[in-house]
Order: sequence, then C-alpha cells, then structure tokens
Amino acid sequence: PPRTDLLGAVRLCSQRLARCSTLDELLQALLDGLHTHLGVQHAMVLMLDAQAGQLYTVASFGYARSGVGSEIRLGQGVIGVAAREGTPVRISHMTHATLYSHTLRSSLEAGQTVAGPEIPYPGLAAPHSQLAVPLVSGGRTLGVLFVESPLDLQFRYPEEDALVALAGHLAAAIDLLQTPDDVAEPARTETCP
Repeated sequence: PPRTDLLGAVRLCSQRLARCSTLDELLQALLDGLHTHLGVQHAMVLMLDAQAGQLYTVASFGYARSGVGSEIRLGQGVIGVAAREGTPVRISHMTHATLYSHTLRSSLEAGQTVAGPEIPYPGLAAPHSQLAVPLVSGGRTLGVLFVESPLDLQFRYPEEDALVALAGHLAAAIDLLQTPDDVAEPARTETCP
C-alpha cells in the first residue's frame, strides 16, 4: 500500500506534542498522532523503573484491553531488549509469529511474582511486524514506544526513523515535565542601555 508522508506526519505529531503540558496530554497526543498521521493501529508506551528492572505500560491504543500497569522485564522480548540496549528493535516478518507470541506470553506469565491481581499484557496474539524504540533523553532511557501489526513488512527504515524522532521528542518532553520549575525556566537577565 502507498506509504504516508512520514516527514509531514512527524511534523504534525511534533507540533501537537509541543503544545502539551501534562504527561497524560503527551501520551494521548502521541498515540492519536501515530494513528491519525502514521496509520499505526496498535501502539503502547512503557516507562522504565530502572531500580526494579521493569517496564510498565502507561498508555496503549488499538487493543481489546488497555493493559495499563502490565509489566515487562528489562531484556525481555523486543520491548525489553530495546530498553536494555538503548536502540530500536524492528521485526518486519515473523514467520513463526504464533510461536513467538506464545513464548513471550508464557515467559511474561512465568516471571510474575507480584502478589495481587495480574494486569494482562495488551499485545497482539499473532503479531507479524513489531518496532520498539527507546525513549532516550539526556543519555538516559526513560521507556519504550512500541508499535506492532498483524501484517508483514509494516515498519521499514523510514518508519523507524519517524518513530525515533517522535520518541526523542516525547522523551525530552517527559524529562522537561519532571524538572522542577525553577530549573526548567532559564534565568532572565536585564541589560542596561
């Protein structure tokens, strides 16, 4: 199928992200932009809890259940590897998608040691294309932007480049929101004529 104008899509998404002033607004704007301007049907954002070595889902789009709060261990699956290595991980053609998905879900279930109700991971049952992009700001990985599709060859290098640009914008915005106001605002100095 014909591809989206990716540069125009990144511009529109970035402009919308720049107008956001809360984390909820940022996440919603990103997911809406991915869907509207890039044609992404399934996406989620996960934040990293570095001390616990876990990523947890904070927002998702296109799934039967949101999965907000579900966890993935650092290094587990494409999401965990992207976070651990600080680099995008892209799978364009999964010939054994059902086996991979089953293995990932089984390992997620086996790794759950938290008491209380488990929040199910929202991913597709049989993905054929996946792309996980780390959210990096100031050299620190804050989380992962993850997109997937039941179709093969949905995420090529140009889509990866577009998502890396948006992930960088999102990470910088998240970092800025976490910075105290007195540090975030540059000092104003007056000059005498």
